[in-house]
Amino acid sequence: MTRSKRPLNETLVLPETPDTPAKPGKRFVMPAVVLGLLGGHVTFVVLAITFATGDRSFAVVPDYYQKAVDFDEHKAALEASDKLGWQIGLEPSAEADVYGNRVLVLRLTDAQGQPVRKAAVRVSCYHLADAGRSMEIELVESLPGQYVGSARVSREGFYQFDVSAIRGEERYVQGFEQFLRSAEEVR
Repeated sequence: MTRSKRPLNETLVLPETPDTPAKPGKRFVMPAVVLGLLGGHVTFVVLAITFATGDRSFAVVPDYYQKAVDFDEHKAALEASDKLGWQIGLEPSAEADVYGNRVLVLRLTDAQGQPVRKAAVRVSCYHLADAGRSMEIELVESLPGQYVGSARVSREGFYQFDVSAIRGEERYVQGFEQFLRSAEEVR
């Protein structure tokens, strides 16, 4: 065995280490950045979900999927309605009752301008800014060619109206948007 040729009384010298220790907060910086980014992301997602689901004006048009499935039939019904030549006019009353309901008067005439009598008339409507609150109304004939019903359409703005009128074998469908002024409340 060979021994090193160093004398026994010589001391071993270790390399010097710096006198200043590492800053105690420096090792927590990166985990804090990561946790801060994750926390910001979670907060953003929670706010986005709250805004998306909390406001009723963010809604899908009622029966949208079924309307898409039945598009070809609806298009054929619109073409048949055009051939009938019927015309409609919708007029809401100026006043609303305490519940916000207004009287809707729908006038229905044929291609010659004569009133269409004894038809079963239904109207589906909703405010464009609140599609989640759709209303179905069955109108009653009050005068020849004049059909009356009431609906909660007191809010000012554009409404989508979908009208269906059936008389015997004749079927008329029409969809349209109409701007309604706000109604005065009657107490």
